[in-house]
Amino acid sequence: MINYKVLIAEDNKLVANVMAQVLSELNIESTIAFTGTDALVAYNTDYFDLVLLDIMMPYMSGFEVSKAIRKTDLHIPIITLTSLTFEEVKDNISDSGINQYISKPSNLRDLKVLLQDYFKPAA
Repeated sequence: MINYKVLIAEDNKLVANVMAQVLSELNIESTIAFTGTDALVAYNTDYFDLVLLDIMMPYMSGFEVSKAIRKTDLHIPIITLTSLTFEEVKDNISDSGINQYISKPSNLRDLKVLLQDYFKPAA
């Protein structure tokens, strides 16, 4: 069995725990970071296959975190889950290296489908 690991960068503990539960149901391991700086520390100290990233994080925005990750890794999928509308973030998404946008609150089914797309063998 292939094991995957996802970094969840989300400052809302309830939302982060729900995302972790969705990943667990798909047999995907996760690590939660509640601030932008903690997300970057976690990313730099462990291996991850994908990053689920909120934009409005304390200390460092999701855009800043994504830009920092892209300095060392151009290939890891970075998916933003944000309450901001796509119109509000569309220019910054491509500039920061984010691969995909999901609106919050998102349908958990949509999140599962997206994750299953990225991790076909694990789901």
